[in-house]
Parts: sequence; C-alpha cells; structure tokens
Amino acid sequence: MGIGIEPIGEMVLLAMENAPEKTASGLLLPEEARDKMNVGRVEAVGADASSVSVGDRVIFRQYSGTQMEWMGEDYLLIKQEDIQAKVTE
Repeated sequence: MGIGIEPIGEMVLLAMENAPEKTASGLLLPEEARDKMNVGRVEAVGADASSVSVGDRVIFRQYSGTQMEWMGEDYLLIKQEDIQAKVTE
C-alpha cells in the first residue's frame, strides 16, 4: 500500500527525519540547538531509479528537491543523483 504519490523516472520520494530531541546521554535539546538533518527514508522510487530501494535510509544534498507536506507528513521529492549515500546502521 503506497502513500498516494508515485515518483516518475529517476525521482525518489523521501520521508524526512527530524533531528533528535535528546542527546545520547538523555539531555533535552532546545529546537534552536538542533541541526537540520539531511537524512530521509525512501518511501517510493520511480521506474528508472536503480541505486535505492523502498525502506533505505539515505543522506541527500542540502537544498535539493521539492519539499511537501502530504497527509500530515513531511516529504522530499528528489532526483536520484542528489542522493549521496545510504545509511547502513
């Protein structure tokens, strides 16, 4: 079951990840201190996107793609070439 957005060509739809609200030791971080993360989870891929799959966590170029809100969630529609790495842990 998809979310209702199907990328075309080499486009990839990412669900945006938010910066953590706590440090590893449990300290709460104020919103101003949180860095914007360039990490997302692949939700859908176009037919020509070959290097990523649904479910992959990836790092992408800052200021790339089209940001959108869909059904209360934040997404980024991005070209496959703007994805720089997969997160493997």
